[in-house]
Amino acid sequence: MFAAAIPASAMPPFAQSYGVNCTVCHTEVPGLNSFGRYVQRSGYAILDHKVLQRSLPLWLGVSPSFDSQAGSSGNSNSQAGNVALHAVGLIGDFSYHIQQWLVQNNAPGGLDTAWFSYNGLFDHNGHLFAGKIETPAPSPFSQWFDLANFASAGMTVGEHTYELDTNRWGSRFSYVRGAIDAEAAWLGSNGDLGGTSDFTNDTDKTFQWKLANANPNHGALEYGAYGSRGSWPLQEGGTDQYYSVAAYVQHDPEPHMPGIFAIYQDTHDADPGPGLGAAGGNALTFELYQHLFHDNAVVSGRFERTNDGLGNRVNSGNVDFEYHLARFVHAYVETYFAQGSKPGLRYMLWWTTPLERPR
Repeated sequence: MFAAAIPASAMPPFAQSYGVNCTVCHTEVPGLNSFGRYVQRSGYAILDHKVLQRSLPLWLGVSPSFDSQAGSSGNSNSQAGNVALHAVGLIGDFSYHIQQWLVQNNAPGGLDTAWFSYNGLFDHNGHLFAGKIETPAPSPFSQWFDLANFASAGMTVGEHTYELDTNRWGSRFSYVRGAIDAEAAWLGSNGDLGGTSDFTNDTDKTFQWKLANANPNHGALEYGAYGSRGSWPLQEGGTDQYYSVAAYVQHDPEPHMPGIFAIYQDTHDADPGPGLGAAGGNALTFELYQHLFHDNAVVSGRFERTNDGLGNRVNSGNVDFEYHLARFVHAYVETYFAQGSKPGLRYMLWWTTPLERPR
């Protein structure tokens, strides 16, 4: 398998089949530009499955990493063992993406992604996904070049943690036509294969949605709203009924203007825990990012503020630098901070390759 490998990046079989550079879909791998986001939300259905047959629909990713603060939680600061196998492609009106960690954080890995989509609805503008899927949310929540997760997407309110950016078992319907992006999903567990049947009373169950104007043309402004309505089982019994709603805007960088990604989010938890009472919170995310070195690198800076509605207000942020070392190797460096803790440093190398030369 390794002897047959050749270098590529991002979704290597796609770039390999079409014979194009990864910048067609990416601002910088893995962050998507406006056209790449269009390919993502359509479940790859706008691609030609006959062209994709030129490449084996498998690719391998290896990503050793370091985090200066990982040791404080009992983990190793260095994670040499991060290896994932991906299967991705189209079969007629069906598309799929499966990512299995072979090794994750120096231990046996879990199932990250496993979805199939039928793309023949409403004159091929409707896409019905099932499996462990990406939630209806802005694209940076699932594919971005920062090493830090988005604090607004994973806010904790009492016992409940929002999972607005987490791959979860369920189903999603997306209507994608030109700039129209309308999505709705019913979501349950974020576990491995056992999560397929885990819709019991002790599982977070969520309806999540997104509505956006997302023109796929280069330089177009994307804006929209997304939110969730769900129930979280409390440890002491009972259920926290919660909802969130957020507005966002994103614009790719131009030669003399940085890219922008901004979110304002409101949350409400009816019963976040014993003795806490209802909590109305909010969050703000603001990030600027720009190309450097003839578009071979990106530098970004993000600021976030979260307020859980229980008196806990936290400012956090990160500064990232990503460099395209070679066609198959990307380097990421990040310094990050959070109110009440020491600043930290992370870095990661990411090597990706398809497992066969194009036919």
